[in-house]
Amino acid sequence: MNNAMPSWEEWNEQLSEEQRQYSLYKILQSMDGKLAQCPERYNQCDQRFRKLENRKWIDRASSGLGGVIGGILAVIGKTLIR
Repeated sequence: MNNAMPSWEEWNEQLSEEQRQYSLYKILQSMDGKLAQCPERYNQCDQRFRKLENRKWIDRASSGLGGVIGGILAVIGKTLIR
């Protein structure tokens, strides 16, 4: 196996679980090394990930609020249809 991602046949049939984990580790380490070589790209990705993490709270709140409003409308609609 070389440093690239192994083929599916090799991954699924030939590698043990420990070898799979090591292969994933090598790939992630390689990706991190490539990002570290290009600091502006690393900073760009870091900023984007932070925006996405902050956005999760807004998405959760809007989903929860939509669920509550939808539930209330469903109860009201059910009582009106009876």
